[in-house]
Amino acid sequence: MDIWKVFLKFSDGEEKELELFDAKTYFGGYLKIKRSYFNALSKTIGMTKKYFTQKTIDKVVGPDNDDWTLNPWMLIIVKDNEKKKPFWFFIKREKDLSGLLVAIGPKPFAEYNTKNLQEAKRETKQLINYIIVYLNKFNCVIMLPNYLH
Repeated sequence: MDIWKVFLKFSDGEEKELELFDAKTYFGGYLKIKRSYFNALSKTIGMTKKYFTQKTIDKVVGPDNDDWTLNPWMLIIVKDNEKKKPFWFFIKREKDLSGLLVAIGPKPFAEYNTKNLQEAKRETKQLINYIIVYLNKFNCVIMLPNYLH
């Protein structure tokens, strides 16, 4: 499995490293996420205190060991309030304001997605959409690069 390493640095000085699993392994490529999704996500953030943004992405290292830090990244960390399961979606925004799902995590979620690739793709897309539809079902942090002002 190809691994993306995302280094987080929080405003209180705490640092954390996350390992995410390259989405190509699961989906045969990167899933395209429409611009309208991000518009809806932005509205959702304004509607609930359970969703918020934080500038925490300090460094990104790709599976090729290259530094990918200076890209427009979003790390969406979601926790299902009912099942207490976390889901991580690492997204690169594109110039047309759409996005590509580049990596997923944590490991149990990534391993679950290896069972049936067609099913994994459908369920992952469904989960991404549920984030903006079922606000009370999730807690959500959208992490952005520290270099943003």
